[in-house]
Amino acid sequence: MLTSIPAGLERVMNIDPDILGGEPCFNGTRVPLETVLDNLAGGHSIDRILHNFPSLTREHIQTVLRWEAGLARHAAGLELRIT
Repeated sequence: MLTSIPAGLERVMNIDPDILGGEPCFNGTRVPLETVLDNLAGGHSIDRILHNFPSLTREHIQTVLRWEAGLARHAAGLELRIT
């Protein structure tokens, strides 16, 4: 389990020991980062994730996608592009 919020996700996530034992969750929700990552990896669309987890916002999901893209670019040795 993560003990801190990954760099790049600080704006949309928090850690509260009283919510899911301190697992990083999206602000205003009890939805952990791992759940969203698993749904994205499973091929679920943003709309389906938002339907399944109505406390999430489109900004939550888009921030995770930008964060993932940044990790992939870094791993491939590519420059970070801000879009």
